[in-house]
Amino acid sequence: GGDGLMAEKIGEAYVEVRADTDGMESGLRGSLGRIGGMVAGAFAAEKIAGFTSSVIGAASDMGETISKVGVIFGDSSGDIKEWASTASSRIGQSSQQAMDAASTFATFGKSAGLTGGDLSGFAMTLGDLSSDLASFHNTSPEEAVEALGAALRGEAEPMRKYGVLLDDATLRNRAMAMGLIATTTDALTPQQKVLAAQAEIMAQTSDAQGDFARTSDGLANKQRTLSAQFADMKVKLGEYLLPVAKTVVTFLSNNMLPAFETIRGAVASFVGAFKNAEDGLTSGGFNGVMERVGIAVRFVLTAHVGSRRSR
Repeated sequence: GGDGLMAEKIGEAYVEVRADTDGMESGLRGSLGRIGGMVAGAFAAEKIAGFTSSVIGAASDMGETISKVGVIFGDSSGDIKEWASTASSRIGQSSQQAMDAASTFATFGKSAGLTGGDLSGFAMTLGDLSSDLASFHNTSPEEAVEALGAALRGEAEPMRKYGVLLDDATLRNRAMAMGLIATTTDALTPQQKVLAAQAEIMAQTSDAQGDFARTSDGLANKQRTLSAQFADMKVKLGEYLLPVAKTVVTFLSNNMLPAFETIRGAVASFVGAFKNAEDGLTSGGFNGVMERVGIAVRFVLTAHVGSRRSR
């Protein structure tokens, strides 16, 4: 049966023989436990390594974003950084998301001639609006940023799902109301279209504006806030690890890679010398092979180690 019981007939009697499997089962459980521990350890190490790489990458990306903000906004970059620093709780975007969105909008604002505080105000207003639109229409801030950017490029269709119509007549009327053109028959320049589109978008989205704050206690916006805060946390943690990563990469670049290159060259020299070691051989067979090895080793030591010491 399952307990290893066997019966053997001897004359008129029966002898019960039981297989003692306790030791085997104990050993098997121990082995399986060790294997499970090794697998779990390897899995945990992989996850830790992946998370470490992720946070270092996040910090590196943030550094590039901050640099971009400095170039685009110039003296107003401080306003953008301060605005983005509270974005996770205020509009459910990470600091980097908010700065990237502001940079996207600023490229259009600059093309329309905006500078300084006007440019940063233009970008931050649309950045806030992207989260309000996402909240009001149940999309993501990234989708809203893309739609707003398309509208500023002159593409009206993406904003329709947010209830915004930007046909040519509407833009001309808005531009005239802003004093950009004298009559609705005047053609709009690309710069005027950007300013008119932004003003018309703000006019047509009044119901959505402020929706993120109004519904911040809802599950969807709480999840956006939590996700943004986690992204900010990864950046902060990565900023501590980034100098270490830079040191390691610099060391590998300056020391390990040249060493590997030297080893590769030495191996190639050894193989070549081994194949061509005909002069000086005194034996055949195994002894000849060993002589070839000796000749090749001397060649490598002379060509690589000796030359490196001379430098």
